[in-house]
Amino acid sequence: MRIVQVLPEDINGGAFRVPVYLHREYEKLGFRSFLVVGEKHSNWDFVIELPNRDFRSSWAKFLLKVENIFSSYLNFRGSWRIKEFIRFIGQPSRQLKIWLGYEDFDFPGTSFLIDFLKKERIDILNLHVLHGFWLKDRGFFDLRLLPQISKITPTVFTLHDMWLITGHCSHSFDCERWKTGCGSCPDITIPPAIRRDLSHKNWLIKKSIYQKSSFWCIAPSEWMARMAQKSILSYGLRGVEVIYNFVDLETFRPLKSSEKLRLKKEFGIPHNSFVLVSAGKSLRTNRWKGFDVLVEALKTISDEYIFVLALGGTGYGEKQYVEQIGNVKIIYIPFEKDHRKVAIYYAISDAFVLTSRAENFPLSVIEASACGAVPIASDVGGVREMIRDGENGFVVDSGNYVKFAERIKILIEKNKLLRSMRIKAIENSKRFSIENQLKKYINFFQRVVDDFYKYR
Repeated sequence: MRIVQVLPEDINGGAFRVPVYLHREYEKLGFRSFLVVGEKHSNWDFVIELPNRDFRSSWAKFLLKVENIFSSYLNFRGSWRIKEFIRFIGQPSRQLKIWLGYEDFDFPGTSFLIDFLKKERIDILNLHVLHGFWLKDRGFFDLRLLPQISKITPTVFTLHDMWLITGHCSHSFDCERWKTGCGSCPDITIPPAIRRDLSHKNWLIKKSIYQKSSFWCIAPSEWMARMAQKSILSYGLRGVEVIYNFVDLETFRPLKSSEKLRLKKEFGIPHNSFVLVSAGKSLRTNRWKGFDVLVEALKTISDEYIFVLALGGTGYGEKQYVEQIGNVKIIYIPFEKDHRKVAIYYAISDAFVLTSRAENFPLSVIEASACGAVPIASDVGGVREMIRDGENGFVVDSGNYVKFAERIKILIEKNKLLRSMRIKAIENSKRFSIENQLKKYINFFQRVVDDFYKYR
C-alpha cells in the first residue's frame, strides 16, 4: 500500500506525533509512505514540503524575502502593521481577502500534491490538520482543491480538531453555531482567527467544497465522530471510523523505583516530594490549555509541598525558571521535542494534570498514564473515553479549580489510592498501543480503497 499523510509540519507536539508514528509502522509493514508538510524542519527523506513559495509570483517571493530580512527588527508594538503592508504590496488580492474576514486558502503549492498523487499512484491520502495558522505563511493547504484531489485518490481526514466544520475556529468551546451555519461569531480571535465576522460565508464555502467532494473520516474519539456526522462534512462523508490516538509503549513506560529516585535527585526534587506534571506547547499562554486553572488550584493547597513540572511553560530553546506559591514550586520547562525526555518527566511524576478548556483526544493523557502518572483531567472532548473517573484517574468539570485542588489533595493524602490508580492507569494505557490502533487503520484503509473503486 502507498500512503501519503498531510500535516502542517513534521516536528511538533501532541497530535503531530501520530503521523510520524504511523509512518514508521507503515514502513515496517513494507508500505511506501510519505509525509507532505507545510514546513519541513527535519532532514527525513520521507518528508516533502509543499512548494507554496515556488508557485508564487516573482514579486511576491521578493517581498516575502524582504519581510524575512526585516522580521527580526519588527518586534516593537504595532510592527505587525508594517509586516501586513509588505504582504499587501506583494500579494494584494490575498491580503485584502484576509482583511475582509475570509479564511486563507491561497496556497498554490497544493497543486503539487495532485501531481505527486498521480505520479506515485498513491492508494490512500490521509489529511490531518490542514490550517497551520502558526506557520510563516499562516497556512499551507488550499482546501478548494479537495473535490479534484478526492476524485484522484481515496481521501481520509483524521479529525484532530473542529476547523473543518466551522467558519474559522479549530475549537468552538460552548458555541454550536457550526451546526447551522456559523455567523454572529462570539469570538473571531479563536485560532485560526479572522479579521471580520465572515464566519457564515466561510462556512458556506466549506459546505460547497464538501458537496463536490467524496471522503472518509477517522475520528480519534466517539465525541468527535458524533460531531462530524452532525456537521457540514456529512455532505461529502462516505464513512466515519473511530480510531483512538495511540501511545508508543516502548518510549512511554514506568520506571523502576530506584531509577525514579535517581532522576528525582538529578532534578533537585526531594525523594519524598509529591510531583505533578502538566504539558502542552505554549502551556502558559495557550488559552485552551487552561494553565491558569491549575495555578488557581495550587493556590488553594499551597500549604502542601508539591513540585510542579510545567512542560512547555516556556518556548523551545528558552531557559527554565521557577515560581513559588507558598510551599508549591512550579518549574517552567521549555517545550521539549524529544519524546524520550518527555517520558522521563512523566515517569518521575505522581500525577498528570490536564486543565484544558478544549481537547479532542489528548495524547498526553495516555502517554502520562503509560508512565505511571495518574491523570486528573478536564471533562472535555473524549477524555471520559480514556479515563474511568475514580478508577484509573479523575475527571473534573472544566475550569473548576476547586475540584482540581481536591483531587490533587486526595492523591497526596491517600498513598494507597495513588498506588492503585497508578497500576490501573498503566494497565489502561495498553488499550491504546500502536499495534492495536495500527490494525484498525490498515483495515479501515483497505475498506476505503475497496469502496472508492467499487462505486467510482
